[in-house]
Amino acid sequence: MNKQSLQEFKVNFCQNTKCQVRQDHFMPLQQIIQCQYYHNNSDKRRNSNNYKPIYICDQNNEGNDFCNNIIEYLYHPRIYGTLPCKFEKSQNCNVQHCPFKHDENQIKQAFQYKIFTKLNQILESKSKENDLLFNSKKYIQRIEINQFEDLKHEFKQFKEIRMDLIMNYICAFLNSQGGILYIGITDKGIIQGIKMTRKQKDDFQIEFDNNLRHFDPIVLPEQVELMFVPIYKDELIMIQDLFVIEIKINVVDKKQLYFTNQNEAYIKRNATINQLKPKEIKDLVLLKLMS
Repeated sequence: MNKQSLQEFKVNFCQNTKCQVRQDHFMPLQQIIQCQYYHNNSDKRRNSNNYKPIYICDQNNEGNDFCNNIIEYLYHPRIYGTLPCKFEKSQNCNVQHCPFKHDENQIKQAFQYKIFTKLNQILESKSKENDLLFNSKKYIQRIEINQFEDLKHEFKQFKEIRMDLIMNYICAFLNSQGGILYIGITDKGIIQGIKMTRKQKDDFQIEFDNNLRHFDPIVLPEQVELMFVPIYKDELIMIQDLFVIEIKINVVDKKQLYFTNQNEAYIKRNATINQLKPKEIKDLVLLKLMS
């Protein structure tokens, strides 16, 4: 990749409606970088080099001084072509737009830069722990998750997807403090997963969005984030079409009281939810207005 191509890589939004990356954002890195355009904030690059070539997985990057995501880090002019290729061995890599080094000349160039700081060592160690360079997130089947059910976390394992129950939990989180609903994890925190083909994922997304549109008041897109996280048999082998569905609910207005598409209101209480009765709705509205 020449200097101009590197400068423009992932800077412009992808306009191809049939792009595989655009259809499925939760791909491994080697597939995401096959497209030279960005699809969301996770693979968007800035065209300025005024930020440092350091990636620390810190959402509190208020000054925008560091790389906002792994793509900005790997394609920073001082990083590009300096890290060992992890897709395949050396010259055998055939990944388009691969950001890693493949020959001895590039290996020698890597040591000319004084970039292997403590923060870069953290990045390397993280990549071994959770495969950061190839997949932003994954779960290992039958492993117990390092999280407990509480006011902001809920586990559900369905034999069949129940969209009505999912909407009740979203409503409860919106009326409380927000949180994350994990579908495909048992009540004991064991990762089992939900089997879903690409079509089933698309149908789920459509039904999910349609139900949210009928909430009162309207739920804004930034309030609910949906993610299909892949499940692996072990650290290397991904199980096809098996996912944990993560639904992150963000509270943007604590004074609002939300009702589902069935005109019901719920709140979250530790590891469960409760439907509100008319008097409880009145009391909660007053409490929210006074807060």
